[in-house]
Amino acid sequence: GDILTGRVNQLTNFGAFIDLGGADGLAHISELSWQRVNHPREVLTPGQEVKVMVVEIDAERERIGLSLRRLQSNPWESIDQRYSLGQVVSGPVTNVAPFGAFVQIEEAVEGLIHASELDVDPQAQPRDLLQPGQIVTAKIISLDKQRQRMGLSLRRVGENDRGTTAEATA
Repeated sequence: GDILTGRVNQLTNFGAFIDLGGADGLAHISELSWQRVNHPREVLTPGQEVKVMVVEIDAERERIGLSLRRLQSNPWESIDQRYSLGQVVSGPVTNVAPFGAFVQIEEAVEGLIHASELDVDPQAQPRDLLQPGQIVTAKIISLDKQRQRMGLSLRRVGENDRGTTAEATA
């Protein structure tokens, strides 16, 4: 729970080693940001001074676990204040998988368009319809704050919800 200032010592594929002034701690890649991080160099540089929270001390193995992410506010804590069912949102496709496509709605918030919600054609494959980087407009069809999941639909964008039209305004 202590908050310390340290200096980024080394970046690896799985995280960043941070010199705390006599001891090194590891901030695992999952603890660097609320946003998806493919490599620590996306958010840190060697020699950079950072504030970290101590999240684990393993005296037996002489390891200190650190987090930068836990010092930032979790965007999912207030997700229901910014988004609601039936709302139409836009963003870039970040990843396409056989089961659907992920769309970045805001920094650190992605929604999933399940394959069944991509197109009226049930045989359509996600990779045939969408590419990473492509900007799409989709409707929010589910929102689970606790599990940090947002379900999106392309095929329902034109549908009305509760008697109101869900149109994107330019």
